[in-house]
Amino acid sequence: MPNIQISDEHFQRLSLVAQAAGYQDVSAFIASFASEPVDDPRGPIDEDQLRKNVDAMEPGEAEIAATGGHYMKETLTVIASKYGL
Repeated sequence: MPNIQISDEHFQRLSLVAQAAGYQDVSAFIASFASEPVDDPRGPIDEDQLRKNVDAMEPGEAEIAATGGHYMKETLTVIASKYGL
């Protein structure tokens, strides 16, 4: 497997995703993508597009980090009251 450099913070987040998906570690999680290819309806995504996608997520993550995020129950309550549910 190639050596991919990511920050400790991103590695920790990826580890949580891997565990939530049922994998023991990040390496097994990433290897599963190689053994189980998924067809993207947009066609193949190259490294540049993947990098752009990650860059596009970072402002949202920064906003969540800055505001401390919101609890799901509170968020759903606000949405429900807005729409009279």
